[in-house]
Amino acid sequence: MKPLHLKVPGYSKFHIDVRKEVVSCFSNPWHFHEELELTYIIQSEGTKFIGDHISEFKSGEIVLLGSRLPHYWRNNSSHYQNSLENSAEAIIIRFSEGFAGEEFLKIPPMKPVLDLIQDARRGIFITGQTSAILQKKMLAFLTMNESQKIIGLTDILLTIAEQKEFSFLCSIGYAHHYKSNDIEKIDAVYDYVLDNFMNDLSVKAIAARCNMNTAAFCRYFKKKTGKTFKDFMNEIRLGNASKLLLKGDFTIFEVAFASGFNNPSYFNRLFKRMTGLTPKQYQKEYINPN
Repeated sequence: MKPLHLKVPGYSKFHIDVRKEVVSCFSNPWHFHEELELTYIIQSEGTKFIGDHISEFKSGEIVLLGSRLPHYWRNNSSHYQNSLENSAEAIIIRFSEGFAGEEFLKIPPMKPVLDLIQDARRGIFITGQTSAILQKKMLAFLTMNESQKIIGLTDILLTIAEQKEFSFLCSIGYAHHYKSNDIEKIDAVYDYVLDNFMNDLSVKAIAARCNMNTAAFCRYFKKKTGKTFKDFMNEIRLGNASKLLLKGDFTIFEVAFASGFNNPSYFNRLFKRMTGLTPKQYQKEYINPN
């Protein structure tokens, strides 16, 4: 797919750009940029799309993205319906591989960081104690001058590389296949599905929104995203179902229908295939892990 190519203001001057974003909802479309990006979600929840990866995001998450890796953070519907009560807040650091000079990462002590930057092409989700440590470091990063940022960023990247508390987001075979007119089509599909996944969606209707017939759309979507449209839609629905199950306010039957599954038996089978647990087992394990 062809994400929007964003330019970082002042990037050529300082090589490191940091900002704290406080908005009613995250508004960037599906996009990429030359710089790597480290994002700390201070407050917000929704769905994140990173390469061929789709999952829920929530407050406290930290993600490292490689150069030109497309991504899109989409808040839950409540953020759009009541923007005064639901704010989205994040710290975002964008930087070039040569943020400390072109030769810096080539010296032997920096090899762990160089390897990390290469690994970030698949997207890296920070876990464990490293996440808590980085939250403090990224908050402190906001007040640093340009010289301190170079030291601070090196420290952050070394912490991630040495602690190794992270997981990859994109599949190992993920590749970028972009054309100039893809962004509008993919954005239209994402927005429509996220707003209507609880309904009985017609692939034919969605294909028409992209000015394609059904067969052409299905081939196009698989080529650009690495997954079938049906798998994509099921991932969105299962993500919503997981969230509802953890709230504990609904029966399995109610969760299935609220997530767009008209057949509870099919929902149970699909949920177990994707998570390894039945909806009931998932709910018991994560609501009451002890």
